Amino acid sequence: MQNEEENNLLCIIPARDEEEGIERALFGLIQNSGLSSKSFLVVNNASKDGTSSIVNRMGIKVLDCPQIGYGNACLLALDWIQTNQLHPKYILFCDADGSDDPNDIQTLIQTISETNSDLVIGSRTIGNAEVGSLSPIQIFGNALTCFLIRVFFRRRYTDMGPLRIIKYQSLQTLGMKDRTWGWNIEMHIKALQKNMKVIEIPVQYRKRIAGVSKISGTLSMSLRVGSKILFTFFKLLIFGK
Repeated sequence: MQNEEENNLLCIIPARDEEEGIERALFGLIQNSGLSSKSFLVVNNASKDGTSSIVNRMGIKVLDCPQIGYGNACLLALDWIQTNQLHPKYILFCDADGSDDPNDIQTLIQTISETNSDLVIGSRTIGNAEVGSLSPIQIFGNALTCFLIRVFFRRRYTDMGPLRIIKYQSLQTLGMKDRTWGWNIEMHIKALQKNMKVIEIPVQYRKRIAGVSKISGTLSMSLRVGSKILFTFFKLLIFGK
């Protein structure tokens, strides 16, 4: 089963300055996700530490993205996949800080396969988020975004969680563009606009292994991220692209 999944799935993991915990995070993914190291693609997102060398030492493919931004890292990985003429069936997105539970990955794979969904999102809200794993401003921003989706699109979602799996063909259809923190909400909205089948499943969420979150580590950064997410939402709502 593992060999089949290596050919059918690639997991994109953007990573910026995660040298303190990325080895433990990746080791946990390899040991507990049911996937081999060949399924993982780490994007070194302008790290100033030893993140890239640690990933290289582990024998996992690492790409260098000099432009800061979660979306930049994801877009570079997708360009690499296309340039190398790879044709995975699914693309999985996972964080590099060890907060996503590797045991949920097989559930995501099984769900998207059995339901023939386009996108399956791991929801921390209907799952189990460890106390302290989400900051109060993250919880508020997440609830606000889900509320806006329910008001304007008449669809009920509970989370903008990072752990998600999407059909590669569907991802190509979306034409993703966001280069920073609007990536997840852009994926949500465009999938709804294109009438794709999107479902949520409960997942576990833990405190990051080490270091400080690049998104919620400071109040100013949290506000910048929140503003970008809201900007992306209304841009897509009004202009549809």
